[in-house]
Amino acid sequence: MTNNKRKEIDNINEHHEKDNDDGDSDGIDNGLLLTYKKFKKDIDSGSINYRELQIIAKSLGLPNNGKKQVIYNRIEGYFLSKKVKNNLTNNETNQQEEKKNKEEEEEQPPPTPPPPPPPPPTPQQTQQTQQIQPQKQENSYILLFKDVEPVEIYFWKVIRNTVIFKQIFSNFKNKQFGYYDLIGCDSFFLNYKINSLEIIIDNIKSNNNHQIIRNEINIINIIHKFAKNDEKTKSFYNLLFSRYSSTSPLQQLCSTIQFDENIDKWIHIIIENENCTALDEFIKFFKIDSEIIKKAIEIHIDPSFFGNTKYEKLKIYNYLKSINSLPTSHKSLPFISTDYGVFLSLDNKFKKLIKSYKILIESTNLQEQQEQQKKIKMHPKNEKYYEKLNQIILELNEIQTSQFTNDQLNSTIKNILNHTTLTSTSITTENNNNNNNNNNNNNNNNNNNNNNNNNINLKDIIKKYIKSICLFFNCSIKLYQGVFRKPVYYYLYFRKETVDKMYQRVINKWSGISFDRQLFFQAILKDINIENNERLQVISNVLDKINWKSLEINDHYFSKVVFSSNDIDLIDHFLKRVKQLQQFNQTLVIGKLIDDYCYLIDKNEILDFYFQNYRDQCLLFNDQNECGKHIKLQVIEHYEYLMDNIGKRCKLDFYRQFNDSYFLDRLYRATVKPSVYSIDFSCYLDSTFKELFSFNIKINKENSIINFLSNAQLKQPLDFSPIFESSFNPYTSKMLTFIKFLFNNISKEAIETQLKVINLKTDSKYFEENNSKIELTTTLEATTTTTTTTTTTTTTTTTTTTTGTNLLTPKKSEDVGYLIIGKTESFNFTISIRILLICLYSLDRVDDIIYLFDKLPEILFNTDYFSIFTKEYCLYSLSSSYYLELFINYFINNLNDNTINYLYNCLSIASKNGYTQIFKNIISSNQNNQYLLKIKTKSNQSSLFDSKLLNDIVIKSINSLNYQLSNLLIDFIDFSPKDQNSLKMKILKSK
Repeated sequence: MTNNKRKEIDNINEHHEKDNDDGDSDGIDNGLLLTYKKFKKDIDSGSINYRELQIIAKSLGLPNNGKKQVIYNRIEGYFLSKKVKNNLTNNETNQQEEKKNKEEEEEQPPPTPPPPPPPPPTPQQTQQTQQIQPQKQENSYILLFKDVEPVEIYFWKVIRNTVIFKQIFSNFKNKQFGYYDLIGCDSFFLNYKINSLEIIIDNIKSNNNHQIIRNEINIINIIHKFAKNDEKTKSFYNLLFSRYSSTSPLQQLCSTIQFDENIDKWIHIIIENENCTALDEFIKFFKIDSEIIKKAIEIHIDPSFFGNTKYEKLKIYNYLKSINSLPTSHKSLPFISTDYGVFLSLDNKFKKLIKSYKILIESTNLQEQQEQQKKIKMHPKNEKYYEKLNQIILELNEIQTSQFTNDQLNSTIKNILNHTTLTSTSITTENNNNNNNNNNNNNNNNNNNNNNNNNINLKDIIKKYIKSICLFFNCSIKLYQGVFRKPVYYYLYFRKETVDKMYQRVINKWSGISFDRQLFFQAILKDINIENNERLQVISNVLDKINWKSLEINDHYFSKVVFSSNDIDLIDHFLKRVKQLQQFNQTLVIGKLIDDYCYLIDKNEILDFYFQNYRDQCLLFNDQNECGKHIKLQVIEHYEYLMDNIGKRCKLDFYRQFNDSYFLDRLYRATVKPSVYSIDFSCYLDSTFKELFSFNIKINKENSIINFLSNAQLKQPLDFSPIFESSFNPYTSKMLTFIKFLFNNISKEAIETQLKVINLKTDSKYFEENNSKIELTTTLEATTTTTTTTTTTTTTTTTTTTTGTNLLTPKKSEDVGYLIIGKTESFNFTISIRILLICLYSLDRVDDIIYLFDKLPEILFNTDYFSIFTKEYCLYSLSSSYYLELFINYFINNLNDNTINYLYNCLSIASKNGYTQIFKNIISSNQNNQYLLKIKTKSNQSSLFDSKLLNDIVIKSINSLNYQLSNLLIDFIDFSPKDQNSLKMKILKSK
């Protein structure tokens, strides 16, 4: 038995390309070949030990490390992928043979007697034929403009006019931003670029040397991002799977990633990322049968995965059930927890509610679940839940989605419940019925049916859907805390309980959870449409029953809902009732309530109401009050107008304001209007503005910084290095706007001057970057500054205007604490050399960088500063392939003991980033630069790097999963056989 097993293992390498899944009639001696069926049989019988599994894995080119079960899953996944590939190949071969046979049949018509020869054409006929033939050919290329927008016609006229084109696009620089290799499929690109999908599609179709998709992580990011169920997304995934498969004619693409090499792995990844659209297209494209899908799920996905009930997970669960691809072990869905808000939110559209209901009901066999619970003595309540749920399901099965109009389906539940009448008939349907009155009896009957379908009680149907979902959760979800209950709005909309009764339910039965109370008050005061007098009565009733001694502790959410309504009648009634009840609670001050909730004001009318009626009772309009800093910016101008009229100022301090996304805007207003604001610097720290600017950059509010710096000057130069380093986002055009604002009037000569006088501590072994900072001066002009950025597939122009009339207030400068406010002509800032180079690169001032390289090599290439200028966040690591190759060539042409370190660093970055074309250019350079990738030995002193350094370059490409580049380097660099095998094993283990 053991000898036979060894023979099978030894023969794997010779035969594993063939289809071994069937194990018969393949022309191979099954006694000498380990097939999938034999492998499974031996494993089940336990005749294959751990060592033999390792030998099998290694023979198949798979990693052989890990536990026995891990190696087993690896081998089984290999067999599953081989089966899919062979099925694809067989299907393609059969289709080609069928096509060939069909063409041969068409080319061999039944024999017929030869027709008599036609008479020779007359000269007139010949001329007509010559006229008709070109006309047909010409018509096939005619472009019709009847459906083209007039603007597009003008666009193409501009594009084709060389003079106009050059004039309009003269300030565009496309070299840096026009390359795909500047883009990576990371979260920044996928989330910040609204046309990221189009860019990826264009890149794949172009089949150029710079591919956006460089490794499996990029693919996973794409699958996680694009899950919309539409034709565009489906078409994209078809393109993706076709280009990255073993059958792709574009070998340079498919050599790195091949979906059909790891079918089970990709099924797992797609399901884990909850992308039903990608999963459906993946299964259809590779024609994967249900047994393979079941196996992949059994290997990689735990049954509890679907227990965390999320909308997208249930979509996938139901899809797998519908195509009979769910393993038996996963069919009994073990509901563990769920996010009820996803299914029961009032803000959901009506069509989402219908889909949620269907997804939940289709995911569970209620009859089977009910029988299982009966065996374990189901609680009587649960039995009633099942009966009610089954009854509602029968009623909802009679309702067709086509009965509802698009307006109804796309309306939110809240809007429908608040604004639709009980019988909602669409106007379109009425018109159709009126137009069809003259039709025959059959048509009239159809119209009557349509009318009946549209005259439906929409609220009642929504109630049934919501109730069925609630009953489903009661039957199926295993909750860890308490019992599932219907949301607050269910009782208010459908039970028609009195407000008092509902309030008692919230307070007593639901343990008085503040979240439920706030939802309750929000529903009755804001969400539900009731008469104004009823709303006022609600306030009175609730206030009368509140324990006023504990109002601020327990019932502040009621006050919050009242003030957030921004309804003068409600607020006025509330404050008057509070004033009447102040005798029960002397600490209850109306003014304090207004001050506490002033941040909710979003109407000028509310400010006027407080100003006219409660000005003396609140602090909001007092001199040096601190409430003004909480007023929303949408009403701040009116608030400033009121304060200016009474000659009062509000105080703006720096205490705990760094996380306020509008604080810098408020500070800017304070510098522009010193008559309304006083700035308190008592809490000011040296790091204050660094933290403030850094926060605003992170939330893409660079224009707020520009506005502020244009009207206020810091007495001490601000260091921008840590701000840029922590916040730089290459896909945010506003960042480029801010960098240009700083460097717009700073020439390369001015930078050179400052670099020459920099005090670098060359004698320090532990050189700190703080010592490499230079001070620059930004000069502001009252002119328009335009910033232009260009992407790969689209061109976007962003214009920011910083003019003296708009931003700079023409008044005398005033010394205020740490600021000089007033018109700013210039300001100083400091920046490290490393960040300086990054900023110049971001502005596409690479020519200036090369200029500085030539002028100051003793600073920019000093070995003492190497660790600083080559950090992870540096000029070279951010460079596109185009510019990184430019820097590499610069170092080659200026090679010395200093630049050689920078050269190696650039090659390492190119390997890590997967810039394959750079290395292809080196290899194909006709011996000029090939020495860069040859090992330096005693006999070969012309090379630069030893075996270890070149080995590290290859490992960087492996670690970043750029296997195409890894294989290219392993094949070209003259490694020893041992090193070559070691690197190839690293590739296998990393897959």
